[in-house]
Amino acid sequence: TPQIALLSRHTHPVHDHTGISTTASAAIRCLWLVLGLALLSFASGSKVSPPLRAPATFLGGSKAMSSDAAAKESSSSPGGIPQAEFIENVDAHLEKTKTNHEEALKQLQDLYSKYKFIEQRLSQSKANLKGKMPEIKKTLEALKFLKTKAEKDEEYTTNFELAPNILATAKLAKVEKVCLWLGANVMMEFTFEEAEALLGGNLETATTNLGKVNEQLDYLRDQVTTTEVNIARVYNHEVRARRAAGNAGPKTS
Repeated sequence: TPQIALLSRHTHPVHDHTGISTTASAAIRCLWLVLGLALLSFASGSKVSPPLRAPATFLGGSKAMSSDAAAKESSSSPGGIPQAEFIENVDAHLEKTKTNHEEALKQLQDLYSKYKFIEQRLSQSKANLKGKMPEIKKTLEALKFLKTKAEKDEEYTTNFELAPNILATAKLAKVEKVCLWLGANVMMEFTFEEAEALLGGNLETATTNLGKVNEQLDYLRDQVTTTEVNIARVYNHEVRARRAAGNAGPKTS
């Protein structure tokens, strides 16, 4: 989990309940505030990953929509998710796609499965964004606190973790920079302004991406509902056709 570490000019050795003494060098190496910041994956200077888009092979194997129509729908729909065409006339649909009831149902069920797969991925992306945004906000608040203390040249006391469940106390003064854990055992040093700009940019990007994911999910649910209705219409049409064929069969006296 990415965290903030502090760099200070002056750190006075003190003792906590563990009896551990800390020095300036130990504070520089070990001190971090466990804020639980789970920044979205980014390397140096990169932004939050964009929301998902439907894969190019989304309509692979389906004859219900031509390639030109699929490309047009993908370019105009949220996230490139193709629109499900409502089947108003089942006979006309079967004739247009040159399929029978069984083949049409198979295509619709395949399309339905792909919609549900994309819905699952988008839901996961939404949950990740909603979970990480509060942590970014908390870290920004902590950063502003440190910046305020530095501007007022105030000394304050904090705890840092030496090992799991082992904390030590340190007095800090004139904190000049912070270090952000970027993940994969990578830490980078930033000034207050640079860290605030980086975190603020990621928060803004995450907020934008969350809005796009919500838009895609709303659109996707409409397509899932339309596909479910289409499956029911084709199935009921097949049942009626079989009944009609059975009633029209030869009668014995």
